[in-house]
Amino acid sequence: MLESQVASMASPDAPVSGAGEPSIKIFVTGHKRAVRPKSKILLPVQVGPGLKDDRFADTLHDDEGENVSELNPYLCELTTQYWAWKNQHADYVGFCHYRRYFSFAVQRFDENPYGEVMEPRISVAACERYGLYDEAIRQRVKDFDVLTTTNTDISQFPEEFATLREHWHAAPYLQDKDLELIVRIVERLHPDYTSDTEAFLEGHHARFCNMFIMRWDIFEEYCAWLFPLLKEFMDEADMAHYSVEALRTPGHLGERLLNIYLLHQQRLHPEWRFAELQCVHFVHTDPRMRPTGVPLKLRGEKQVIPVALAADDGYCAQVATVVRSILDNGSHDRFFDILVLERDISAAHISLLQETVQQFDNVRLCFCDVAPYVAGEDLSTNNEHISAETFYRFLIPELLPFYDKVLYLDSDIVVLGDVAELFDVDLKDNILAATRDIDFLGNLNGSPVSKSEFDKQGRMAYAKNVLQLKDPYSYFQAGVLVLNTEAMRRLHSTAEWFSIVRSSNFIYDDQDILNRECEGRVLFLDLAWDVTHDNSNRIQEVYSFAPAELYHAYLAAREHPQIIHYAGFQKPWLYATVDLAPVWWSYARKTPFYEQTLAVLCDARRLKFVEIRKKDPVMGKKNPLRHVIDPLLPVGSPAREKLKESIRKLKSPQK
Repeated sequence: MLESQVASMASPDAPVSGAGEPSIKIFVTGHKRAVRPKSKILLPVQVGPGLKDDRFADTLHDDEGENVSELNPYLCELTTQYWAWKNQHADYVGFCHYRRYFSFAVQRFDENPYGEVMEPRISVAACERYGLYDEAIRQRVKDFDVLTTTNTDISQFPEEFATLREHWHAAPYLQDKDLELIVRIVERLHPDYTSDTEAFLEGHHARFCNMFIMRWDIFEEYCAWLFPLLKEFMDEADMAHYSVEALRTPGHLGERLLNIYLLHQQRLHPEWRFAELQCVHFVHTDPRMRPTGVPLKLRGEKQVIPVALAADDGYCAQVATVVRSILDNGSHDRFFDILVLERDISAAHISLLQETVQQFDNVRLCFCDVAPYVAGEDLSTNNEHISAETFYRFLIPELLPFYDKVLYLDSDIVVLGDVAELFDVDLKDNILAATRDIDFLGNLNGSPVSKSEFDKQGRMAYAKNVLQLKDPYSYFQAGVLVLNTEAMRRLHSTAEWFSIVRSSNFIYDDQDILNRECEGRVLFLDLAWDVTHDNSNRIQEVYSFAPAELYHAYLAAREHPQIIHYAGFQKPWLYATVDLAPVWWSYARKTPFYEQTLAVLCDARRLKFVEIRKKDPVMGKKNPLRHVIDPLLPVGSPAREKLKESIRKLKSPQK
């Protein structure tokens, strides 16, 4: 317990510095697995009670040796500091968090209103930018005695606090009496600190986050001063009925006591060399399972089918539906190695996605954070119905270098056939296999949509003059692709693919790029492998304009679809009555996201219902025929929209 360990005041001798560079240890406190910089100086420490139940093998632990690990719910990251004080040696010792690090770069970076540099992820580029590697750390540390986060002016915070005492009072989980108690304890045990305590609390500058780097002798003296104060506080304070966050009060007090200690020492030791480093806050630190780097040609007796999808956190329900449909209909004699390319999927959603596949023994589901690969790239699209994730398919050859053939699927599909049959097609020297795009070909043949939605000259002119296609009728749909990744690597490197992305201004972004770059080296699949639904009456208004042979093939494919593709804006999770929606929902309800998806649908329907009721010309709210018409033509359904358009035309003045 804290009392016995503080009372002993025993501490190891300071390490002896060699003739060369000083030894530096910066401990990174964390209670969960996280991505971390590659460094021999930045040392991860797992903290908290009960570590034996989930002990990380690749970190240090705050319950080893002399420790107060069981007090982590109260002391927070200070259990790492106590453990380091009692069990570690270095010329310099420091502390940061698994998501907050010092910037050791000479350059200063823009900060948020609270004095933090916000960065999405820990990546190779980010570590280079902020000097999170050993050489940069040594260069910044060796010339100082104490390094801390920036001494931030809280009067500049959005809340405009006048003093640090006011800042404490405003914290919802912290009690005023606890602050005053620690003030009395400091005055009692260290009366020479009284003026420093008052100067800090009535001032408006503070170093936050309990982050610092100190010479060992200073650190040792600081710990010998700090922990008896916290022991005294925990002996005297009544926290019996505190909430989980309020129990962290000793940790919050430690943050204030660090500032008081430094004020006092700066007053007594003006010769000490201080430095302030910016604090970098990494938003996403959850690790992602990556492909092993070893070709999975066989998994046991089963041949492997690698499948790649792309999604963001808001599209996880759709990914789960795709995956479930693949596994329900896929051959049990094959093993599915599924990789989700993403940048922001939460740990909670990853857990639910893993739950989607847990009953199957012929699948591995991995997640790849592509942020380091697309850093600095402009992933904006030219079509409001296309997301940035569409460009991730250009990363597949690099991310899966051990596969020469990969099945790529959009996330707005549902699989009804065995994708083993699709994957097994003989690509020969073709770059990919895909179906012809009946939508694009319908526009080529003069559908009014091409002239009204996209370009004045028509789609044929676009295909020939902009895309420079020799045969515009060979244009394919890129939502379902069998990729010859070995041939793709020969055709273009990842950097070259994204160079093309940057220089293009195409209607269908990556799909147009693939059509232009791969023309003449495409194996065309049966349309049943990519049956697009009737989005906004597209069959009549667009598909029927396509070449007759293709149109008839599409109608036949609708009778036995192997994959249904909900391309366009009318998605089944937003429009429950859209064409072929029941098929999608039959798989969605088998996933852990079903209830969430229903809630999204209800919200969308409610908003749409209010909008339509305001504008619906079919009949007024009080019309007695509503109870007859509404079941036949539900509000928001394509059939009702068509009727509304007919009524509007009848009502409009004749010219």
